[in-house]
Amino acid sequence: MKNRSLLLNPQILLPRLIEEFGYSKENAAEVVDDLSNCSEQIISAFLRWWNTGVLPDIEIEQYNVSRLRKEYGMNPIAALLSLDWLIKEPEEAKAALKRGYDEII
Repeated sequence: MKNRSLLLNPQILLPRLIEEFGYSKENAAEVVDDLSNCSEQIISAFLRWWNTGVLPDIEIEQYNVSRLRKEYGMNPIAALLSLDWLIKEPEEAKAALKRGYDEII
């Protein structure tokens, strides 16, 4: 994958996160930082969605973006970050999701 800092350029991401998705400046900066630490699978899915609006159909530990949006009220970004958490710390992430508590955003 190309340099993550080029693909996840804060100058491009931050304004849209704030204006279109309603994040505060601080939260938007945290999201960009979180995204830059995501697995390549999640970064690729995020960039595809960001550029096309097409939600990814990846499934991790029986969760996918559609399910996280429907059952937990997450926006696509929070859902993708949750999928990354499921990749990196599956037991902790599944336990938090079962409790209905999201510490990512």
